[in-house]
Amino acid sequence: MPQANTNEYFRLFFETPQAILSARNLQETLDSLVQRTVSALVIKAGGLRLIDERSHCLEQVAAFGLSDTYLEKGALNTDQSIPEVLEGRPVCIQNAYNDPRIQYPDAMRTEGINTILSVPVIAGEKVIGVLRLYSAEVRDYTDEEIEFISALAEMGGLAIANAQLHQSDGDKLASLFDEMGVELPADVESSTQQFDTCAFLPVDPLKGLGYFRTLHEVTQAILSTHESKQVMQLIVDKVIGIMQVKASALRLRNETTHELELIVATGLSAKFLAKGQPHTDQSISETLAGKAVQITDTANDPRLEYPLETVAEGISSILSLPIVARQRVVGVLRIYSAEERQFTQDEITFLTALAGISGVAIMNARYYEATRNDLSFWTATLGYMQD
Repeated sequence: MPQANTNEYFRLFFETPQAILSARNLQETLDSLVQRTVSALVIKAGGLRLIDERSHCLEQVAAFGLSDTYLEKGALNTDQSIPEVLEGRPVCIQNAYNDPRIQYPDAMRTEGINTILSVPVIAGEKVIGVLRLYSAEVRDYTDEEIEFISALAEMGGLAIANAQLHQSDGDKLASLFDEMGVELPADVESSTQQFDTCAFLPVDPLKGLGYFRTLHEVTQAILSTHESKQVMQLIVDKVIGIMQVKASALRLRNETTHELELIVATGLSAKFLAKGQPHTDQSISETLAGKAVQITDTANDPRLEYPLETVAEGISSILSLPIVARQRVVGVLRIYSAEERQFTQDEITFLTALAGISGVAIMNARYYEATRNDLSFWTATLGYMQD
């Protein structure tokens, strides 16, 4: 991955999971994924196709930079159109209009396409489609670029699987309400609090690839479960390992009590955790305005609500990060160092990216759990009414 592009790639991967998990419109998400990938790689065009199990064709679901004539050239058969990709392997074809695996070589030549990179779109362990990138010139992709593109394709697969899962449960719930003759309650949005978002600042190009790989690994782990408590524990444990710190904790804000309720923590004593819940207006309150806050000397910083207990716990420095979901600060991720530590801007940028992805992952998991609980409750209620 060229060093000049690492910040753009890291930014794109930072933004993509957030867009995927927080978007209500799957089509817009997939269109954006293709367009931004094309822009990041500075190539001619891109397209995303899904396998139609009945017709064995690759159905176009998103495209950018391709003419209507090319898109309407005809169906792509899974057995004929670069079938190796459907076995889970990326395939790059230069001078594609002369390759026997291309179904419509004349259309490709007319469109001005020379090189095609095809990457599998995977949901779970199953290939469900293909992300294709088109270059007008002969193009060699590095291993790192293919790794980056494969990670984005994986995010697309997660978006599709996520949307299908929510759609399935939502349809079941709507069907139950219809059967009971009750109108399904509208989805009520939380208040739209405005805050100053943490700016995405460039990172050291030499670190960009490492941050991308770590963020990819963490994102995979976070998205591997729909259990919100498990998601949050994964986040806290990963942060400790990555940053080599004493402890970490994740708290969510309670809108009624104005406390930051502890959800998960690792590395903190029971005595410290029993000191009391931090309050949103007293405990590093700038974080709740959307800002990452460093406290390098806990013994002498007035922003701490429990300074004596913090020092007694052996905590010298704290990094407090906002957890954001759908333009709201929903909680804080706090990182505790036993040594006095000044976190670098690169580290803060990376951790801000992680906290941002974590926010929508947490809310997504909670929404999923709530829908499942509603489905179970109303299924039982309907069964009781029919007995």
